[in-house]
Amino acid sequence: MENTNRSYSLVQRLRLMLWAMFLVPLLAGVAFFLLYSSRSLHQETHRDLSATLSLQKQFIEYWVTERTQDIDYLASDPRVLSLSAEGLSHLLAGTLRASPGFDDVVYVDESGHTRVDPGHPPGLDVSDRAYFHAAREGRSFVSEVLTSRLTGRKTIIVASPVRDAHGRFRGLVFGSVPLDTLLRHLQSMYSESTSRTFLLDARGALLSPPVNPDKPGGRPLRSLQAGDAVFDRATARTTYSGIYRDHDGQRVVGAYRWVLNDRWLLVGEKPETEIMLLHAGILGLPLGIAALLFLGFGPMALRLARSLEGPVRRLEEHSRKIEGGDFDVECDPEPLPSDPQEVRRLNAAYCLMVDRVRDTLDTMRQASLTDHLTGSANRKHLFQEGPRLIDAGLRAGQPVSLLMLDLDHFKTINDTHGHAAGDALLAAFAESLEHQVRQSDIFARVGGEEFAVLAPNAGQEAVLELAERIRTAVAALAVPFGDKTLSITVSIGAATLDVVQGVDRASGRRNSLEALLAAADEALYEAKKNGRNRVESHAPIPAPARS
Repeated sequence: MENTNRSYSLVQRLRLMLWAMFLVPLLAGVAFFLLYSSRSLHQETHRDLSATLSLQKQFIEYWVTERTQDIDYLASDPRVLSLSAEGLSHLLAGTLRASPGFDDVVYVDESGHTRVDPGHPPGLDVSDRAYFHAAREGRSFVSEVLTSRLTGRKTIIVASPVRDAHGRFRGLVFGSVPLDTLLRHLQSMYSESTSRTFLLDARGALLSPPVNPDKPGGRPLRSLQAGDAVFDRATARTTYSGIYRDHDGQRVVGAYRWVLNDRWLLVGEKPETEIMLLHAGILGLPLGIAALLFLGFGPMALRLARSLEGPVRRLEEHSRKIEGGDFDVECDPEPLPSDPQEVRRLNAAYCLMVDRVRDTLDTMRQASLTDHLTGSANRKHLFQEGPRLIDAGLRAGQPVSLLMLDLDHFKTINDTHGHAAGDALLAAFAESLEHQVRQSDIFARVGGEEFAVLAPNAGQEAVLELAERIRTAVAALAVPFGDKTLSITVSIGAATLDVVQGVDRASGRRNSLEALLAAADEALYEAKKNGRNRVESHAPIPAPARS
């Protein structure tokens, strides 16, 4: 009987052993790398998406808060009720020019009808709107996305109630913010990426086109609803969105963030295939190493995994600080020479995005405290910094003074030569004052043609000298405009907060600023009544004692 047992030579056995020594570590190493790397890449992508959405969430909420504060400041201004319809229209128009983002600012009376609207005819009934009911109950309000009855555009309404001196409801002031204005800001801070983010309302309706757009050949996204994985996980408040199939059936890694007290939903997604393709080069590295070094593949694969883990952990720690609101934390320094190229590119793109967001927020913070036409401080800056300067003066036992300035016959210039001429005069006036005031003074535009100068460590005599220098300099202005030369004069009211030496009078500094403004305004009224182009002074105001 023929022996069917196959006998292997020593060389064949050695070859088999060598192949086993090569293939077993190779396959084990590749399997380990694929399992570890795919999970790590999914988590890394989820962290990046979460960090991006957190930045966008904080940007949206900061931007909406800024607009709400603008409307709250305006609604608390007593001139809203004291001015004539024409005067109030000028005040609203000035606010519209000074506050970025609004396309209309409107006063609505207590019956729910628009009373003063610089951009549209008055009389529109908004008494059925939720923001009117909220204002009547004494609450500021940020609306859902509405369709404007005047323009047909998607709009967010920011409203604040107006009350008289007795606290009675006298209507509201609202500003309308076109949704596409907010979306343009949102898109400008988004770095290049194969991922996309989109904004939905709480019901899942799409508010913004995806950034980036829909993939070629896919169904356009219109809304999400129950049954869509990310929408179900978001409504259930699942912590980790993870991998799921999107509305087009493609496997994606996704994350979400609720915005504005769960009114809006930000969703970010990245296709799983693009994640793996982006990191395909990393997989080639251990394969090459395993082909050259049979038994060394395992330790080298582990070192490679650690080389990925280090920079990813650094990005994760930085993104957590960003999520916590610490935008001043420096981005990760240059990657180590041992880091893979893909990790270097990821680090560079992430740092670029953080820098863009930080620059955008810094620009917005500065713009919110600056009058864009004149470059001077605005009313908000005066009310933020003024109490601090008054407090320092009171603690040091030094007087603090304030000037209220109003350009004479400014409305006549606007009516005769147009608003461009008025803007040119305002800019020239502000530039002239910048040369007269001290660096320690606050020079702010507080109304259309009204300005204030808060002068710490300046008594009545010193501030009257400053006022007279300003009045003389303004009277000498000659502003070329087209084929004309324009001139202007200014009326000035001065008031001084007098401090008794040796008495701690640091309390009530906010009321002190309001008292200075009221006293200087009375003196300004006297200057207007007595012929304009002059300086009038209010009697010194005693500083408030500590209660």
